[in-house]
Amino acid sequence: MLMLLPMALAIAGPVQDDVVARYAAEWEAAVAEVERAPQPDHPTLAQKVARLVALDEITRQHMWRAGDPALSPAQQIALSLKIGPRMSAIDAANTEALKALLPADGWFRNRRDGRQVTHGAWLIVQHSPDDAFRTRIMGAMGERLGKGDVDAMDFALTTDRVVVHQGGPQVFGSQAGCIAGKLTILPIADPEHVDERRARIGWAKTLAETKGDLEIGKPCAM
Repeated sequence: MLMLLPMALAIAGPVQDDVVARYAAEWEAAVAEVERAPQPDHPTLAQKVARLVALDEITRQHMWRAGDPALSPAQQIALSLKIGPRMSAIDAANTEALKALLPADGWFRNRRDGRQVTHGAWLIVQHSPDDAFRTRIMGAMGERLGKGDVDAMDFALTTDRVVVHQGGPQVFGSQAGCIAGKLTILPIADPEHVDERRARIGWAKTLAETKGDLEIGKPCAM
């Protein structure tokens, strides 16, 4: 849901710091542990997707340390510089691996493939650097809405991420960003009717509930 874009990374120089080095080393070790985990000789679709999800999640779990308030702004930027490129490479590799797993009809289905597969694959799409791929999957998910094969929240988050990346206001109000040092819901088209749009696709959670889940208004690192 969060779209935190550390623009300072483009201009920041390296910072030599024992804390940053330790955090980065712990991150690399955690990723390596997932990569080395033994795999079955003939993994199922669910097992293949689960491995991609494990890689995705371990990178994010440690990436949030870049916003640790105990770190100075320079340390936060330095840690992001160390972790960011490797995380981007993992996202790109996960995207290509997922493309190879797609069924002939274009996307997974809860009833056929299981929610572990559909939701896990959705997570990889959310973090994919391939915007065109995400847009295509959004369309495929939309065709399955209301049939028990796609979670409404997954579709809403994908839609919002697509339109925000295209420069437009989001439809369902699921995306937040760090603005002026505070976590803020990004602009929404026709915000007065956002809960109606959510209900229409089967997403019962209100915008107010989403704001509470995300702790909108809390301090964040740019």
